[in-house]
Amino acid sequence: MPVDITEDMIIRNVVENYPQTAQVFQAHGLPCAACHIGASESVSQGARTHSLPVDALLKDLNHAANGEPLEGVKPRTKMPTGKGIPLQMAGDTKPKIRNIIAIMSGKGGVGKSLVTGLIAIALQRSGLKVGVLDGDITGPSIEQMFGVFGAPIKNETGIEALVTQHGIKIVSMNMFLPNRSDPVVWRGPMISSAIKQFYNDVDWGNLDYLLIDLPPGTSDAPMTVMQSLPLDGVVIVSSPQMLATTIVKKAIGMVNTLKGRIVGIVENMAFLRLPNGDRMEPFGSSNGADLVAMTSAPLLAQLPIDPAIASLCDRGRIEEYDSEEFTALAENFIKAVTIVR
Repeated sequence: MPVDITEDMIIRNVVENYPQTAQVFQAHGLPCAACHIGASESVSQGARTHSLPVDALLKDLNHAANGEPLEGVKPRTKMPTGKGIPLQMAGDTKPKIRNIIAIMSGKGGVGKSLVTGLIAIALQRSGLKVGVLDGDITGPSIEQMFGVFGAPIKNETGIEALVTQHGIKIVSMNMFLPNRSDPVVWRGPMISSAIKQFYNDVDWGNLDYLLIDLPPGTSDAPMTVMQSLPLDGVVIVSSPQMLATTIVKKAIGMVNTLKGRIVGIVENMAFLRLPNGDRMEPFGSSNGADLVAMTSAPLLAQLPIDPAIASLCDRGRIEEYDSEEFTALAENFIKAVTIVR
């Protein structure tokens, strides 16, 4: 009896029952189906997500499922990963990375990307080889902070990460967008797929540390990193405001639930240094001690609200930053992370 694939069938089920259709999905621009990452949408829903004609997709799917020749369908060398956003991907490059650390919070706006950048700079200044994977797919900021722009190219061993002025390897979603202001309109499965691709398909080379800057929340992106990547530890970022601390505790709970290791706490925007030398706490007293007690992890630093940081980040020159608090963060992080792999 001939196979009849219909538009209301779930993509995952179609691929599982008819593996030859994975190539068709990929060729039409549905890479999440081809790599089996959370393809829980129906065929028609997936087609709408990627602005594809469902009739043409169904025709080719049925040809493939019934063993009939396809009409010139070939896998794309450039896999569209959103509405017209080309993201070239290669094979598994098996990166030689000694330590992988995720920086997370659960709360948006507390400075995860900043802390990721500062830790990367600290490690690089210590003579270590460092890479940064910007896991905030829909709101990337790492490339702006480091002033690294342009599109990565693909070599024989994978995608070449862009390199900062001082040698830190960077991969961020903005590097793959035609325009840096283009939105990435994706559901969770596509975001998870992109994070995995950034890890597997980028030629990271030999790194002492790969830092992963995670987006807010406790859903797809952090779950993917914690469950699918060989993670060695997590740095938790918070701010003194009780509203932020409450949300951060959810992230800590997630790490504990998934049996992760918290290597330290960073409290950002802890104070403002006034011209007369006094310290003002605009977001209230520190809650760092509570988080330390909750995690049994050290407080790595209390970072100030520093206009110099904002200026350097905006100009892509964060690698020039230095301060007493930054030095403390660098020293304490290197002490805390004693990982043997």
